[in-house]
Amino acid sequence: MKRNIISAHQFNKKDIETLLARAKTFETAYKKNKVPKKLKDKVVACIFFEPSTRTRLSFETAALKLGAQVISAESAMSNSSSYKGESIEDTARMLSCYADIIVMRHPKEGYAERAASVASKPIVNAGDGGNEHPSQALLDLYTIKKHLGRLDNLKVAFGFDPKHSRTIRSLALLLTHFKNNHFTFICPKALNPDPEFLNDLKNRGANFEITDNLSEFKNFDIFYANRLQGERFEDQKEFEKYRKSLIITKELVKGTKTLILDPLPRIDEIEVTVDELPNAIYFDQAQNGLYIRMALLLYALGL
Repeated sequence: MKRNIISAHQFNKKDIETLLARAKTFETAYKKNKVPKKLKDKVVACIFFEPSTRTRLSFETAALKLGAQVISAESAMSNSSSYKGESIEDTARMLSCYADIIVMRHPKEGYAERAASVASKPIVNAGDGGNEHPSQALLDLYTIKKHLGRLDNLKVAFGFDPKHSRTIRSLALLLTHFKNNHFTFICPKALNPDPEFLNDLKNRGANFEITDNLSEFKNFDIFYANRLQGERFEDQKEFEKYRKSLIITKELVKGTKTLILDPLPRIDEIEVTVDELPNAIYFDQAQNGLYIRMALLLYALGL
C-alpha cells in the first residue's frame, strides 16, 4: 500500500517503532556496504522550493543507495514552472507522470498536503513552512534511542524558537507516544509556542513548561536546539533582537550529561567549541537521516 508522509500526526507508536527498527537494519547494511537495491528501476523526484542541504541530499543519497534513479529541482521557486505561476497541484500532477515518489519542501504551510490531494504518487513532506517536518522528527527519535536506549522517561528541552520551528513541533508530537516524557520550551517570551500546538500537546497528555532561561540545562536528558528561523519572521529587526539572546556555550555544557541535538544549519544557537564535547551529537544526528529516509522511502511505496 502506497502512503503519503505529510505529518507527524499520522504515525502511531507501532509505525514509529517499525520505522526505527528498519532504519537500524539499514545502518548496519550501509556500514557493511550491503544496502539492498530495493528501489531498482524506481525514480525518486526531489523538488525543493526552499533551500536544503541535509534533507535533500540525504533523501537523494538514500534513493541512490537503494538503487533508484533521482530527478531533482533545487531552488524550485525560481528554477521550475512555479516561477511562471504554475500551481502546486499542477506541479504535483506533472511530477507524478515522471517519478514513483515525490519528496517536496515548500516554504508555505499546507502545500505538501495540497500536493498529496491530487498526486497519483506518494508525496513525502520534507518541510512545509513552519508547520511540520516528519522525516526530521523520526531521525531525531532514532538518534535519541541510539544514544540513550529509550524514548520514554525523558526530560527534553526545546530551544530557541518554538513559535516558528517545524522540527520542534514534529518531534514533540512524536514523543507524546512514549510514556513519562516532560518538555521544557526555552525561548524569549515573544517566541513562545503557538497556543494551538500547546493545546494539541495537552490533548495528547503531554507535560510541559515554558521558560526564558537556561538555568536548568544540566537537568535535561536531551536539549533540542534549533536556530531562530529568520526566514519566518515578519520583522527582521525582531529576529536580530533575539537571535543571540540564548546560546549554548561550552561553559554551560561541560561536565553535564545533557545530549545536544540540532537539526542544523547552525547560526548562533550553539558555540562551535561545544562540538568537541561528547554531549554534541548533532553531526551523528545528520548521518542518521540517511538511514531513516531509506526506511521512509520504502514505507511510502509500500515495500
